[in-house]
Amino acid sequence: MKKLFLLFALFAVGLLASGQQLSFYRENITMKIQEHHFYVSGTYYFRVDQPGIKQLYYPFPVSDLFGNPDSVYLFDLTNNVPIEPTVSDSSGLLFLADFSKYPDLGIQISYRQPLLGSKAEYILETTKVWGKPFREATYQLIIPKSLIITRFAIVPDDFIITDQEKIYTWERYNYMPERNMVFEFSEEK
Repeated sequence: MKKLFLLFALFAVGLLASGQQLSFYRENITMKIQEHHFYVSGTYYFRVDQPGIKQLYYPFPVSDLFGNPDSVYLFDLTNNVPIEPTVSDSSGLLFLADFSKYPDLGIQISYRQPLLGSKAEYILETTKVWGKPFREATYQLIIPKSLIITRFAIVPDDFIITDQEKIYTWERYNYMPERNMVFEFSEEK
């Protein structure tokens, strides 16, 4: 993790020093806990002031309660092309985003992470590195009806219960996260 975070920090410093502006201004995330796995699928929105190819970093939560992420999928929704990571390990990945044709990109990133305990986590704190809050952010967590969330690091705004699932939702505007989304859970007995 230190290696990828160091690469990301060097990239961010180099980008700021060059005077180029890259902003991460919106995200829409769906998370699901199912059968000892944490599924994350999100659309992330970026904007640049100068066209070109930019390198981006995407972190994964690391803990002895989490296995290594697998089934990682990246797709540039704006240019309609898959993205291959340039560097990938258990703590995150680096990838290239092509802003040559469009100043705004929507990028879909999905992964599955094994849960080795009764906790799942989605990283939000790295938003501070960008220096600006999200203009808009939406999140939903879907769990089986038999699962009980015993602790939310960020209390949901709303929830619904269907015949099979519980769905928790968050909606934020001008949002600078203070903590990661952490869910501790247990099976209903």
